[in-house]
Amino acid sequence: MADSDATSEGDSPSSNSTRMTIGEHLEELRTRLVRSLIALVAACLLCIWPAKFLLALIARPVVIVLRRHGMADSFLATSPVEAILIYIKVVVISALILSAPYIICQLWAFVAVGLYKHEKKWAYQLVPLSVGLFLAGVLFMYTLVLLVSLNFLVGFANWIPLPTAEPNVLERSLIGMGKAHAPATQPGVSALPPVLFMETDPLEPAAGELWFNLFENKLKLRGTDQTFSVQLRRDDRRGLIDPHFRIGEYLTFVLIMTIAFGLAFQMPLVVYFLARSGIVPVQVFRSYRKVVILVIIFIAGMLAPPDLVSHLLLSGPMILLFELGLFLAARKQKVRAAA
Repeated sequence: MADSDATSEGDSPSSNSTRMTIGEHLEELRTRLVRSLIALVAACLLCIWPAKFLLALIARPVVIVLRRHGMADSFLATSPVEAILIYIKVVVISALILSAPYIICQLWAFVAVGLYKHEKKWAYQLVPLSVGLFLAGVLFMYTLVLLVSLNFLVGFANWIPLPTAEPNVLERSLIGMGKAHAPATQPGVSALPPVLFMETDPLEPAAGELWFNLFENKLKLRGTDQTFSVQLRRDDRRGLIDPHFRIGEYLTFVLIMTIAFGLAFQMPLVVYFLARSGIVPVQVFRSYRKVVILVIIFIAGMLAPPDLVSHLLLSGPMILLFELGLFLAARKQKVRAAA
């Protein structure tokens, strides 16, 4: 009886439209895909110039962390075309973000024709929540997880000590290394240019002015019309491994983190849908709560970077979101039972 009610004329997918043949469906799909592709190309053209600001925004956390540890705050490019390829990738990512609403509308216009009214109602309720949870996961990743994870990874590399490697007499003789001799004369202190210690660069430095930027750990010299700088490192905090990331590998790392946390924040919707649809009742979730938590920890280990901090920052919110989805499903079940 319930099936006949769900597929009645008022709730059938063809109640308000004529039936389409397979060829008409394929033609409709082709039209939607062409429109989406045109929108994506137009968005790519619009994002050519603003993409550099998105790339700077993506690189901001690692620059902060590298400066925190007194390391070079730039990226490596091991190929002549790597920089432009990375920029093209960022342009495409920016275009996907910009054109996503229109593309989703086109796909929905194709899919909605074959859905029942109650299925459309579910989609209208879940899709906005899914998009909002995905954006919340991305925001959580960027503002908290990315910075903490990078700080741990860079700090761990800096934690491995650099050996002093002071050669003894035998080692000096084996490698033909002579003893260093200090020069007979040394310049006076008054002959050295004064170095100013500043938190920020001066607004209008004079030519020949020398200062040390405490925030960037850089020694800077003002030329005739340009400023030159040298990155300095603390000798007592130099590690055996000096992190200097490739721009392509870092961008891939951020994309993986973005997708992982965006999908992880879908947990309450997944639990709510499974419980409401009866596929996995609330009682089953409660009976196997420990097993579900173990599965969440395993999935977080596969999605998160290979460090404990990122794993905890991903698995913790997933467990809390699972409990939230279970609570909402149980509450809805009580309301329906009372009604």
